[in-house]
Amino acid sequence: MAAPRPLLTMNFDKGGQAPSAKAPIAPIAPIATIPGPDGANIRPTIDKGTRPALSSGIVSSGCLSPPNCLRVSMAPTQPGAAKNKIMYSFWSHYRALPGGAANRFRIGDDKPLQFQFAMKLDPNYDTPPHQMIHFQVFQAASTGKGRKVPGIEPGGPILSLRIVPQSRRSTESDQVQEFIIVVRNPAATKLYYYGTRDPGVLYRGTMRKGVWTRFNFELLSVEKGSETGGRIRAFMNGRQIVDYRGAWGFSPTAYGAWRDLGLELGAYRSADKTGTQTVYFDNIAVSR
Repeated sequence: MAAPRPLLTMNFDKGGQAPSAKAPIAPIAPIATIPGPDGANIRPTIDKGTRPALSSGIVSSGCLSPPNCLRVSMAPTQPGAAKNKIMYSFWSHYRALPGGAANRFRIGDDKPLQFQFAMKLDPNYDTPPHQMIHFQVFQAASTGKGRKVPGIEPGGPILSLRIVPQSRRSTESDQVQEFIIVVRNPAATKLYYYGTRDPGVLYRGTMRKGVWTRFNFELLSVEKGSETGGRIRAFMNGRQIVDYRGAWGFSPTAYGAWRDLGLELGAYRSADKTGTQTVYFDNIAVSR
């Protein structure tokens, strides 16, 4: 099988758009679009009730590769919100892509994809009380298609990097955040322990706040009948932490889910009434 070809690199140093006061919600700080591939802007998906703590968009301090990087910052939720989200799709499941539709990431396409990025948790990052996702491979649910299976909600974050919530932490250091890398499939849809005792959790590790961490995911998706899976390798600062062969994602022919997948970075959490989380991203690359 041919090695993936580099198709997208982003370090946010060319061009850029200052955070705008005209955000699609009523925040306490602005949220910006960012320049994307082929000159198109990447507009974040923002859930109603999300409150940014600091301006989210391109900034020029504390970056891995100066002068610029991306900051996403989230404050305690507005009352009545179901969840909070500021997620940027760097490899869209529906928008135009470099090289055209042939480079779309799809369930069962048996074509390797690599996604690299660096991230840094702010020194004042608060451990979330509940769910928090900073990276996800997103599979959209398809309304009205596929058979409905009781107890299974297809789609969503079928591969994700999540911060371990306060109640499941094992370290007492406030300078460290624990995280997991986890897949979703029909047999693994819920989390309880936030560790490898949970079906779908591939790895649990730690990140030191205020320090850049480099991640590299090598992904392959195959489909056999009503089952989807493939190989996932993950590297942290050049060290392999995951080498998984198994089920991930949901077959579009068996469940109500899209075949096209997206790669997203940002902050996506429960509607937490306390805590502020700020995260930085830099040096993003996609190869197909």
